[in-house]
Amino acid sequence: MSKQLNIDNVKRNDFFKDVFDIRSFIILFAVFSLVSIWSANMVYNNTRKITSLNKEVQNLKAEYVSTKTILMTKSKRSYLLKKAEFFGLYESKNPLKIIYLENEY
Repeated sequence: MSKQLNIDNVKRNDFFKDVFDIRSFIILFAVFSLVSIWSANMVYNNTRKITSLNKEVQNLKAEYVSTKTILMTKSKRSYLLKKAEFFGLYESKNPLKIIYLENEY
């Protein structure tokens, strides 16, 4: 280091020639470029994956709402009464009677 910082070397421009060697700059620039391209590619792939997963989530939410709506429709009392009529069952005109049992433990 002291050889490079010698005043005579600075005056002759050898200091700048040694420090800023063009070959080392090209190698460093190439490595930086490769790392930068790799990093941009990784970000792009992750963004594409996130976008496809968001679309899948939206489709699943729509399917969930659709299935829930169908289930609610099929569990309505009026729908069940119509289905029961097909089997010969009808709604009773008398109210239900509840029987309570006492446990003998």
